[in-house]
Amino acid sequence: AATAFAGSPAPGRERLDSQHRFVIERTFPPGALDGLDEKTKQAVNSRNGALGVRWLHSYANADKTKTYCVYEGPSEAAVRQAAAANELPVDRVTEVPLDLDPGPVSSPAKNATANGSAPARHRFLVERSFPPGALAGLDAAGKARVNATNAALDVRWVQSFVTADQTRTYCIYEAPSEAAVREAAKRNGISADRVTEVPVDLAPQ
Repeated sequence: AATAFAGSPAPGRERLDSQHRFVIERTFPPGALDGLDEKTKQAVNSRNGALGVRWLHSYANADKTKTYCVYEGPSEAAVRQAAAANELPVDRVTEVPLDLDPGPVSSPAKNATANGSAPARHRFLVERSFPPGALAGLDAAGKARVNATNAALDVRWVQSFVTADQTRTYCIYEAPSEAAVREAAKRNGISADRVTEVPVDLAPQ
């Protein structure tokens, strides 16, 4: 079961031993992120860098009032200091040192709509909580069963960020609807505490 998790960064991205990875949840007033241009990003990155913090990626809802930001830094305190220096809100900071990949994923069924076209695809961030030890047995066979159930509903598990104790995950999914994501979770017997559609990518450059 240990092979289901990887503390290493994705290929092509090095993580220093002193760095920790976090998901930062933020809520913004409408329009607050409309001025996030290259110059503003450079200023944010400069202030982050002074504190040893690195912004990796952000997933945002359609109106950019809710973001889930993936950061690296020496500590939660440093991440919070960087947010204060950049005058950015912080709802919650969760350390997520582990990656949980879905393994080989079958192509979704892509059932045609009434007019014969393929259904639209949407991206969601699914927050889940698990009892201690619940993920310990998620091996390749378990992932295959999850993926097969998902595929029958046109749902695709893309990636998960996981806490050290494996009791909380932030999962990226693609699906035709939130209802499909929740139905897949129900059939797989796993939680879907909160499902947020996140069609917008915000990158540091």
